[in-house]
Amino acid sequence: MNRSRTRSTAFAALGSAALLAALLSAFGQPAAPPPPSGSAARTPACGTHTGGAACAAYGRAAKLGGGTIRTYSEYRGGIPRALGIALTAAAVTGLPTAAATDGKHCYDADGDGHLDGGHECVGGHSIELALPATPAAAAALPFQWALFNWNPHGHNPHGRYDVAHFDVHFYLAPRKVREAIRTGGCALLIACDQLAEAGRPVPAAYLPAGYPASSPQTAEGAMGAHLDSRPPSTGTLSGQTFIYGAYGGDLIFMEPMLTRDFLQRHRTAPGHRTCEAIPQPAAWRIPGWYPTQYCTAYRPDEGDYTVSLTEFVHSGGARRLATEVR
Repeated sequence: MNRSRTRSTAFAALGSAALLAALLSAFGQPAAPPPPSGSAARTPACGTHTGGAACAAYGRAAKLGGGTIRTYSEYRGGIPRALGIALTAAAVTGLPTAAATDGKHCYDADGDGHLDGGHECVGGHSIELALPATPAAAAALPFQWALFNWNPHGHNPHGRYDVAHFDVHFYLAPRKVREAIRTGGCALLIACDQLAEAGRPVPAAYLPAGYPASSPQTAEGAMGAHLDSRPPSTGTLSGQTFIYGAYGGDLIFMEPMLTRDFLQRHRTAPGHRTCEAIPQPAAWRIPGWYPTQYCTAYRPDEGDYTVSLTEFVHSGGARRLATEVR
């Protein structure tokens, strides 16, 4: 049968974007990504001019589990309202569980010529995600890209994060900074000659309230040092928490960390949404819009989950701080 005739007939009969995507897929072409999730799915796409109305922008979808994941951002009147990742419900199923990591970042620490994925690799199963383009006439965010990690067996420190969970990194530094942090035999598999730089203290003016200035023992290859505010007595993670990442005395990422069970509980929990405050520094070194809250949510209408940074406020950066200190 003539393929174009088949398509024309099918298009007329089906008349829906979802079925159209399925048809294109059947002909060997990639199906269109699902609609954006969370509140972004109900918000019009940002056009040439954002005006005073709310609008959303979306990143490119990537395959995850049985579904997809992508970034999204929301604006109102050109001011950022949210930056997050959206996971279709199917993305949370079919995730790899046997292998601890995808083997992208490993180091033969015991020198036996064999890589033990559970102890000589870091990063779990990771996906690098581009952020949505900043709409015209909207304020730019200081974030540059996102890194999503699925850790089926958790990771160090044991007794705290050795439970199946997701790490969602929103990077304030370019990819090349992360790429230059090599794996090696020190701390959490970081190159030993980079341990001191990873553990260089963040200046007090830029240190978020309640976080240590440095944490070389949690410096990780292909990542940096993890600044953790959770007291040791809190035990194994059972919900969500917030980590800052540092390298060379600078904050390089902001990281909501949450268990898979916690994410999935939002499907049946009243309100379907949990938000917590993000501890702030006295000032940010680079001027811009920074989030003061992070949220985990399930959107029944779209059947998907979101992990987002919200409630943005503007910081004048180092110049403003210098004026205030005087």
